[in-house]
Amino acid sequence: MQTLGKLYKILNTSKLLSHPSHYRELFQSLDLWLFQHRHLWNVSSFHSINWPWQMAEPNLCSWLSQQRNCPTESTVEQALYDHIKGFEPFIFEWEALSYVDLSLPPNYFSAGIKGRKWEQIAAFSNCIEPLSPVLEWCAGKGHLGKLLAYQHDVSIHSVEWQAELCEAGQKEAEQRQLSQHFTQVDVLKGEGKAALKSAKSAVALHACGDLHTTLIEQAIEEGLAYLAISPCCYHLTQYAQYQPLSKLGQQARIQLSQENLTLAVKQVSTAGRREQRLKRIELAYRLGFDSWQRKVTENDCYLTIPSCSKSLLTEGFEVFSLWAAEQKALQTYVSEIPFDGFEALGYLRSEHVQKVEAVSQYFRRPLELWLVLDRALKLQESGYHVTIEKFCDKALTPRNLLVRASL
Repeated sequence: MQTLGKLYKILNTSKLLSHPSHYRELFQSLDLWLFQHRHLWNVSSFHSINWPWQMAEPNLCSWLSQQRNCPTESTVEQALYDHIKGFEPFIFEWEALSYVDLSLPPNYFSAGIKGRKWEQIAAFSNCIEPLSPVLEWCAGKGHLGKLLAYQHDVSIHSVEWQAELCEAGQKEAEQRQLSQHFTQVDVLKGEGKAALKSAKSAVALHACGDLHTTLIEQAIEEGLAYLAISPCCYHLTQYAQYQPLSKLGQQARIQLSQENLTLAVKQVSTAGRREQRLKRIELAYRLGFDSWQRKVTENDCYLTIPSCSKSLLTEGFEVFSLWAAEQKALQTYVSEIPFDGFEALGYLRSEHVQKVEAVSQYFRRPLELWLVLDRALKLQESGYHVTIEKFCDKALTPRNLLVRASL
């Protein structure tokens, strides 16, 4: 296996490791790099009042303390390079997939689909070559399947567990005179196996967590000829600890919790101003309440509280805290220690949390690449020719990696 220093030079001078034959080497090198820096990303930002790497990285902590605002991704990378002895960034990104610019159907095909989602569907369709008949996995209303049927002249079997979506999708397919039919199934209960038996290809655009790993495992079992998957939401799994799919993944140095899997898909918010403002308020309120509960319970551990309605946030910190105290049966302490001063403390802690998360999020894309490689290696180990490429720009969707596999 390449040393990290040698690998760093390769990744900066060549696309060598983007070739499928080098996926094993890339995975092992990435696994080692993540393992060596696990103290920077395997942290619970809400839980620690101090820097979680205070003892290990004092220079980085000092730099963060001096930052008036939350640092950007580029300044975080430079800080890691400047303040951590021997740190080498893991710079790697797959090139965009070359595709055929297929003609789009009439505008009524995209009716009712948000513009960004329709563009993702079109980009995905442009980058694959499915064999008919095609199974559309976790189809929703079958928007992807409709476009595939039109552009690739293939028959589509769309499986989806929500009956109302199946009914709506079937109605639309009949109106457009497309070769597409729907079946209501729960794929997590194995009900998709019958559909796999009669398919030559399967596609899944942003099927979450266990949904797409189930497809991979069952497609291998059925010997499906062609598979095209864009993975998403790795944290939506029944397991508390990530279960690697590939043999190499099962031998990996790092082990991932659901919190780590959430980090792999965590993005800077693209929400509107109001939603972002409410998120900042909620973070400060939760941390302010947490500071209060640590004082009254004399237990220096973060206390998780349930989700709340956004309207509660507009009523002020004290109302929020009274609600939170009731949720955790702490009402009796309110008369002893009021909430005065804890809102300001919450805002101070929220600034601290954002800086901690700015560092951990630097490792977001490498963690995602590790997870995608685990899926690709599982398919390679099962006899498939596998490629990983970007099917669209990250501005369209940050979950822009496409795994294509063929026997």
